[in-house]
Amino acid sequence: MSAVIGFKVPMCQDSSIRVEEYVDTQFYNTIHFHEEYQITLILDGDGSLAVGEKVCKFKSGEFYLFGKNLPHAFRNDGTKVEETNKIKAHYISVFFNVDSYGFLLNENQETKGIKELLSQALYGLVLGNVDAHYLEDKMRMLATLSEFDQVLELLTILDHISTATGHKKLINNKIESLDYDVNTIDEINEVFEFIKCNYKKKISLETIAGHFNMTSATFGRFFKLRTQKTFSQYLIETRILKACELIRSGSHNTTESCYNSGFTNISNFHRHFKKVIGMTPTQYKLSIEKNKVN
Repeated sequence: MSAVIGFKVPMCQDSSIRVEEYVDTQFYNTIHFHEEYQITLILDGDGSLAVGEKVCKFKSGEFYLFGKNLPHAFRNDGTKVEETNKIKAHYISVFFNVDSYGFLLNENQETKGIKELLSQALYGLVLGNVDAHYLEDKMRMLATLSEFDQVLELLTILDHISTATGHKKLINNKIESLDYDVNTIDEINEVFEFIKCNYKKKISLETIAGHFNMTSATFGRFFKLRTQKTFSQYLIETRILKACELIRSGSHNTTESCYNSGFTNISNFHRHFKKVIGMTPTQYKLSIEKNKVN
């Protein structure tokens, strides 16, 4: 087996939770690992799932839970779906860093079930007979909550999974020693740190590629392979999520959040905001205020 690449989940600033929804013609099929745990619900698509050294089939409606640094990849079967130009990969994933909740999980009897679930996740779990619609709504809701409420909602999701009567099947009984490509982890971390410190500035692909002594094409491939995003897409999302943070804090109106998150054009800000968040900045602000009242 070729080296398993290190993948960088694009967390927002110092957040420990990330929600991503993917809609594409094919799944991200490179076997990879990351330090975050991952809950994935397959909304549309089927194929083969590689986890550790095991390969199994997956299909729409299934839930999976992967532990920290567990190599995995979803792969479409059959015809090259990119040639059909049809959506064959639609899934929603929640990534979370368990290290942030160590004391909470280890010192409380009430979280014993969650701790056991996460221990099993290190081998990969397929979750049968769970309430898919309930959990999908919960996973989507995570993206709209403040950091504190995200933690509470995540614990609710994990508790629901741990206490569900449905079948939980281990994908692996043990994890063999695999060939991990760890050399690029520090490099991609440096890239993320650079973006975190400079997102308010104008950063072109050529600028950041040169900073890391790469050509634009090489850097673009490097970044996309390890994040499943283009550099420009990630930069825009970073700025939008920062704008959300400013709006939630109550210290910035929507216009101020635009210019203080790195955008220089209000119409572009509104367009990107709606694409990333699913609503306008004003609608987002109103939803935050409504949640506070409730």
